[in-house]
Amino acid sequence: MSTEIFEPKDLLESLVRLEQNGHGFYIEASKRFDDLEIKEFFKFLADQELHHEKLYKELAEKSEISTSNLSRQEYDQEYESYLQSLVAASFDFDFDFDDADVKDVYNFAIGLEKDTIIFIGELRRILPDFEREIFDKVEVEERKHIKLINDWYKRFINN
Repeated sequence: MSTEIFEPKDLLESLVRLEQNGHGFYIEASKRFDDLEIKEFFKFLADQELHHEKLYKELAEKSEISTSNLSRQEYDQEYESYLQSLVAASFDFDFDFDDADVKDVYNFAIGLEKDTIIFIGELRRILPDFEREIFDKVEVEERKHIKLINDWYKRFINN
């Protein structure tokens, strides 16, 4: 079976990009609502994305050192293709607020948080012992974001 070379750092860098995209999305979402509580909610999520971005940048740098013996892994072509698709998807960030309604904002926000959890899962698969506690904490935060976004949406549509 054919093999490809994949760098775990690619996923970490994609997580950085995903958080940058999320930050921009949440900042723009905060500008699209008149309600102060909603504005603050999206600003909070944007701040969380900045925190995670910084964390992932630090981990990407650290991964170069601590995974130097693991950084070149061989994966079968199917898994390599999946990982490359995952990475490419993090750079395909296109949301048009002008044509969006509240449900579109909700679905996109939930998707951002789910994508991050998927990335974390793949990193754990590739590097099971790398910064486990940090990824546990961030994954819990991402799950909380999903719940917060869901609760916000329910309150919004019920008002």
